[in-house]
Amino acid sequence: VIMSCYDNKNLELISLIWLDNMADATQENREIQDKLRSAVNYLRTFDNCQTCEHYIRNIINDKQDKLILIVSGKLGQEIIEKIHHLKQIISIFVFCIDKDRNELWANNYKKIRGVIVTLNDLLKQIDLDRKSDEQKLNESINIFKNKDEIFPLLLQIDSSPIDKRSLLKICFKEYEGNLNEFESIRDFEHLYSSSNALDWFFNETFLYRLLIKALHVFNIEIIFLLRFFLQDIEQQLKNCLSSSEIVYRGQLMTNDQIEFLNNSIYEKNLRFNSFIIANQNKEQVLKSLLNTSNTNGLNRVLFEIDSNQIGKKHKEFIIFPITTCFHITSIELDKQIRIVKIKVFNTYKLNEKKTKNSFQLAHLLRHIGRLDQSEKLFYLLLDQYPSLNFQSYDGLGRIAQDKGLYELSLNFYMKSFEIVPFEHRAHCLNNIGCAYDYLENYEDALQYYAEALTLMTTDPDQAMCLSNMGITYAKNEQYQQALQCFQQSLSIRERKLSENHVDIGISYTNLGVIWSTMGELDHALEHFNLALKSFSVNDFEIFRAIVYQNMAKIFQEKTQFDRALTFYQDAEKLFQQHRSIDHPNLIYIQQQIQQLKQQQ
Repeated sequence: VIMSCYDNKNLELISLIWLDNMADATQENREIQDKLRSAVNYLRTFDNCQTCEHYIRNIINDKQDKLILIVSGKLGQEIIEKIHHLKQIISIFVFCIDKDRNELWANNYKKIRGVIVTLNDLLKQIDLDRKSDEQKLNESINIFKNKDEIFPLLLQIDSSPIDKRSLLKICFKEYEGNLNEFESIRDFEHLYSSSNALDWFFNETFLYRLLIKALHVFNIEIIFLLRFFLQDIEQQLKNCLSSSEIVYRGQLMTNDQIEFLNNSIYEKNLRFNSFIIANQNKEQVLKSLLNTSNTNGLNRVLFEIDSNQIGKKHKEFIIFPITTCFHITSIELDKQIRIVKIKVFNTYKLNEKKTKNSFQLAHLLRHIGRLDQSEKLFYLLLDQYPSLNFQSYDGLGRIAQDKGLYELSLNFYMKSFEIVPFEHRAHCLNNIGCAYDYLENYEDALQYYAEALTLMTTDPDQAMCLSNMGITYAKNEQYQQALQCFQQSLSIRERKLSENHVDIGISYTNLGVIWSTMGELDHALEHFNLALKSFSVNDFEIFRAIVYQNMAKIFQEKTQFDRALTFYQDAEKLFQQHRSIDHPNLIYIQQQIQQLKQQQ
């Protein structure tokens, strides 16, 4: 079997499978494998239908991964009927000796592009199909609500020689044995410059294919290492002529994507998850869209784009920066095609004096609930910045804490504490206190908080530590001490912060919990409502979820079960967006919802 070496995952959009009981049996066939990889790099071979079918159904399970399948005549007849309907398979070739005999059954299947007897014809046809299918996949980029600042932040993080070395290491491993791509990687190593980034993009090199796949599936490790490429493209686009014309883009979209568009007409901040590449020639785009014969149940969509001086002219294309946002002005159905009119805008301006760092991006990913991506980035930063490993361990500890893995969280915090500089020691002690609190070791938690408080020199840090101490006192049923800590913390914050600051909301939440625990339910609800005002923007959804959960508990105590159910359901929706399905809080909320429904 030939397989990719990087985490057993294809870093490009298309994979190639060869099913033949002699695929690995002869030197000639092993040489054929090398030639096949010149067309599609990621190749897997199988000598029986059972393991091949299992791989197709279970291993290739990413919605973005697509397969080209080569089968022998005998095994093809056995497997095609079972897997032909699978969406991940985009084309099939029968590679055999007896063409006439195999065409008799092959003609019954739409995805079979040909019955081929010579290797040269097979390579030529696969290469043509790969380019055609790759273009369709590249066009089928997704749309989402732009609620974060990932790409603006990414573009402000300086790239370094370490990034390029790390990327080259991955590429040499990924394309090992592929002589054509090795030569291209060598060219990149020695000839790439910021002034020819658009050529590397539009010539559809390995660099382009890596970037497109990474953007499609949000592979943060590859995106992070390729940020120099994104930055170079953005800078080069500045020197291109702006377009104010109406331009066009065609793509195929799922029913779910169409529903999302219909529900987003009044959204003001939508974004594609890749570069928007459009054409000035409407008829050409329509012709290409209508000539797409095998849509696999997808909908033909024509985007009519008001360039608004954002689009940039490069050769025959109009390309929009990756930070481009848009809003939908109308959606119409014209025969077979949905016409979606959009107007683009870009409020982000690339700051020449980049002040952001890689750790800010990792923390942003965690803050918006992309815990797995944040974790991967922190592990990458462990390798790239060993002198700052205390920051990476701190970040990994926070992620483990968010996932409810408190022993692991404590382990990471302790690793950070072993190497942390003195000026960051208080922060680390506070985190260790948090971990012990979650582990219900309240005595050790209070000890670490107290030590941290003696080292803290700023009001925000002291307020945060007092707040944490209050939480631990409350859990240990020392309510008067908890109330005192929370009131001290709120007093400090009110002197320094605006009334709708998130930290003010946290203080109100904590006081609400204490008043609730002490039986002052109306007083508690008053504080929770004040907290919700501070958490009114989308950035603080997880805090709103916690407040909803606490308010639901109060309404349970008041036997107002309908209101309790509503607040639990509101909390569940937000927790599902920001926490894993096995997070303790989410499990508890779902149990309460089930119990309340049974009482109705």
